[in-house]
Amino acid sequence: MSKKVLRTVGIDLGTSTIKMSSDTGKKLIRIPSIIGDPNPGWTGMTLDKSLENNLVLEEGGQNFFVGELARLQSEIKRPLASEGKMKSIKDAVIAIKAALSLFIKNDGEHILIATGVPVATSQEEMSTLSKGLSEEMNIKVRNDATGETLNYNVVVEKCLVLPEPYGSYYQILKTSGENRAVDAIIVDIGHGSTDILTVYQGRLMRTASGSLEEAVDTLTTRMARTLQEQTGKIIRPFDLMKTIEKNLSAVMVSGQQFDVSEVKNYYIENISEIIIDETSRLLGTLPPDAWIERVILTGGGAHVFGEVLKQKMWESNIVKSPDEVVIPDNPVMCNAMGFELIAQSRMKAETKK
Repeated sequence: MSKKVLRTVGIDLGTSTIKMSSDTGKKLIRIPSIIGDPNPGWTGMTLDKSLENNLVLEEGGQNFFVGELARLQSEIKRPLASEGKMKSIKDAVIAIKAALSLFIKNDGEHILIATGVPVATSQEEMSTLSKGLSEEMNIKVRNDATGETLNYNVVVEKCLVLPEPYGSYYQILKTSGENRAVDAIIVDIGHGSTDILTVYQGRLMRTASGSLEEAVDTLTTRMARTLQEQTGKIIRPFDLMKTIEKNLSAVMVSGQQFDVSEVKNYYIENISEIIIDETSRLLGTLPPDAWIERVILTGGGAHVFGEVLKQKMWESNIVKSPDEVVIPDNPVMCNAMGFELIAQSRMKAETKK
């Protein structure tokens, strides 16, 4: 009989990518939040033969491309989340099962998962996702580049499902040595949406939490539209993503260099105003005794909007000083890392019983 191996995994199921953390944050993986239909054709031609980027899940007699393989090779693609909520619980279960194969090392492992979903996801959907992953399961995946097949039987001891930004809240509190629940608001700026989560006396306040479509994708879309008007050339928002991530001030269009710093700063200010207005509105629903001690800016957009949001939060009296606004060292992976800490905490509690 194989030895019972306990593994904890934290998962952040975002609108653009699935972020995963295991081995106490030492193993971090990020794949596109997409599944797609198979597209039969050449295999083994790519230089990148990693399972992570060539992931195929075999499930119920069907094959599903997952992550980067789906993004590049599937003609029919299905995003797992959009507009701040889950698109399909069934697809989410498929993607998470495939993603778990990137961490499993041996057959028969026991896993405890904590996963985050967009804030607008209903309690019923969260419960359905948890039940869909809390069971004995067979995970069969294939590397599309090499043809190698892996087959694991695992037991998911428990699957905790929480709103995405709570991962960053937990991670920040635990790594700073805070042992009490503090009133806080967490603004998670992703690619396709911005989630706002409020914690009051340790409770997640659904009435004071919400989601906005304005996010990093909004910035690149508006910048692309303006550049098209200026240059007469078709520019895809996706092509501007690297410019935003690298904080560049210029782009090349048809061999010509264009300065985008002014238009970028204009739309960052504009989108930040929308985020601040919604944050203030949600805070207005809290009881009078609520005292926000922590404001956390997380997600891939934290580096893009962070400094402007810090200043505007101070100007809007959300914080007493811009220094009270915290941006994690790794805002992209912070939710996943926090969820792994939650899974570890639950595993310790289960072990003591």
